[in-house]
Amino acid sequence: MRSELKADLDERDLAKEPLGMAELKALFAGRNPREFLSTKSPTYRAMKLGDKKLTAEQTLRLMAEQPNLIKRPLTVAGKKIIAGFDRDALRAALK
Repeated sequence: MRSELKADLDERDLAKEPLGMAELKALFAGRNPREFLSTKSPTYRAMKLGDKKLTAEQTLRLMAEQPNLIKRPLTVAGKKIIAGFDRDALRAALK
């Protein structure tokens, strides 16, 4: 995909270098962070998060503590954030 779009990407392994609260707040500013939770994650299911009504702050705190809760790949292109692998969305964002 990278070569197809001729895009330069900065990659970050969230398991080795998790996002901190300040980064998460800045990244998801003006957005609902729950939309970026990985509902298919074993951690999400184990914590039974689908049954909970979390505030944005609680969601961000959980993401900071458990990076596996963040839907990946997480691609930031300008002001757009694409969570998960969506080839069409990536093409549109990187044009």
